[in-house]
Amino acid sequence: MGPFPDPDDDPAEPADEAALVAAALGGDEQAFRALWSGAERQAHALCLRLTGNRADAADALQECQIAVWRNLHRFEGRCPFGAWVFTIARNAALGVIRARGRRPETVLDELDDRPPASAATPFADVLVETMTVQGALETLPPKHREALLLWVGGLSYAQVAELMEAPLNSVKVWIHRARSAVREQLGR
Repeated sequence: MGPFPDPDDDPAEPADEAALVAAALGGDEQAFRALWSGAERQAHALCLRLTGNRADAADALQECQIAVWRNLHRFEGRCPFGAWVFTIARNAALGVIRARGRRPETVLDELDDRPPASAATPFADVLVETMTVQGALETLPPKHREALLLWVGGLSYAQVAELMEAPLNSVKVWIHRARSAVREQLGR
């Protein structure tokens, strides 16, 4: 699993998702792998940003995958499969944070947001951009960051509000402020 999406990996269409869920519920492991592979990268990214380090993110992602498998029968198809997984990933990451007794604001493995002294390659440029965005996200208040990540992950304002157990208008304000702050941090 790499940090960047593979352009050949298209998320499943809703009709395909329904068929894959039905097949997975029938015991088809390949169908489950297809569903999981379409949601895994975003779930991992959320776990990493919420937990603050790779080890805890890996633990949370594993918990998420197990929970998705065990609760697949509860997926109702009212939202995309990836958004449903994103919600489970959030809960898994928050569970890992509670278990370790630390706050999610921990700096992500002390990543430097400046490019290396050597000549930058296109990959390095993408990596620097990613680390810069990551740094900008770390400056946000925890609720703003969480709301923004859930929203960017495909949840609607209402779904984010429900998940965070917060008023809809508060969530809209948090996301607006988070987007503005990240945009300002990035100089855009």
